[in-house]
Amino acid sequence: MPRKLRIMFATATTLGLCIIIFQLRLMLYDRTRLSLSDDDIPVVLWWTPFGNNNQVKTCGNAKCYFTHDRAFENNVRLKSILFYGSDFRVHDLPNWRSNAVSWGLLHEESPRNNPILVHEKTLNLFNYSSTFSRFSDVSLTLLDLLSLEELIAKSYYVPAKEKSTLIRAKNYAPVLYIQSDCDTASDRDRYVSELMKYIRIDSYGTCVNNARLDDRFKGNYLDILNNREFLSFVAKYKFTIAFENAICDDYITEKLWRPLIVGSVPIYYGSPSFKDWLPNNKSAISILDFTDPTKLADFLHKLVRNDSAYEEYLSHKLSERKYRVTNNALLRALERRSTAIPHEFGNYVEEFECFICERIQNNRELKIRTVTRKQYDCPLPRDPITGGISKRNWWIEQWNIEKCGAKLLAHYITNNISINIKYFNEQKMNMYDNNEC
Repeated sequence: MPRKLRIMFATATTLGLCIIIFQLRLMLYDRTRLSLSDDDIPVVLWWTPFGNNNQVKTCGNAKCYFTHDRAFENNVRLKSILFYGSDFRVHDLPNWRSNAVSWGLLHEESPRNNPILVHEKTLNLFNYSSTFSRFSDVSLTLLDLLSLEELIAKSYYVPAKEKSTLIRAKNYAPVLYIQSDCDTASDRDRYVSELMKYIRIDSYGTCVNNARLDDRFKGNYLDILNNREFLSFVAKYKFTIAFENAICDDYITEKLWRPLIVGSVPIYYGSPSFKDWLPNNKSAISILDFTDPTKLADFLHKLVRNDSAYEEYLSHKLSERKYRVTNNALLRALERRSTAIPHEFGNYVEEFECFICERIQNNRELKIRTVTRKQYDCPLPRDPITGGISKRNWWIEQWNIEKCGAKLLAHYITNNISINIKYFNEQKMNMYDNNEC
């Protein structure tokens, strides 16, 4: 290499190193400035990056510094560590659990992607929660219901007579099913497969498929679920199967709300408490109200033949406006929402952050409180037809294995024992094999 080029290369390298060192010094200065500030602002660390980062946030009369930077784990200002449930991992947890630092759990999803969270021993590690449960500190139960207006509007509504014509003239089935997640804790496809023997179902998804989806809706159907054309398509069916992927109290997703919004009667399987949130007493049909799929099919056939009886399930669309929703609990929950704040998931995250921040400011010494199963109640999966424990559902084994994992994790965390994930998993499986959980 010519001497001139060597000099230029060395100069560029030196300059690059200087810039990196300068940026590191700035970062360290910012951290020191925060830790030595006279403002005494407490730190809230998102251990699993989510929410706000490197921001002082004002919540009423409280202020907190929110960050993703794990360098604050040992900072004297640290008052709370927050976790997003889908990213909560046994092998990646804080090195030390202090009684002076609260833990918060935000998790809107079902436990399919993290079954260790269904067990009380794990839940008890947290002090605050934002989950789908109505009993959570910041409840996400109605996250997928945009508004009362959306529920009662007739934007997509198709009259019962027109639906009956589609069944006769266009060969529409009375029931719609679209699902492409076929490996679920609820074992929903087992019920759908049995129901298909007794009533026609157009199944357009990957699961139990028997119909071809229109080319307009090809590709990733998850991307078009809220598309106006797709919603209009769903609205043409008298019934829509709305089965959740896991059975948890208050875990209610768009699977229930979408057919209610477009005016197709949901056939529901999921949250045992879902009727507490329906617009009216007759707004959806629960499979648990029938002893088996044959009885449900008989009932659906009667409604298919009787348009007036069918329309009783659509009073949230057809009654006089002020009587469309008679569920006062639902009305109160929707009224409590601020009209000034958009109904978006990000705003629930902001609300949870402020809840934590205000708790920190109002409780200089952490009060002893824990999250319990009440805030994330997902019992052992059962067969949707028999109601028993099915050996064919491998999710049951996962639930039971993670019961051992939860017990072991609680022991490690409460005693501040470092976790070697390989050894942890070996211990967990030994406990499971020896029925020690």
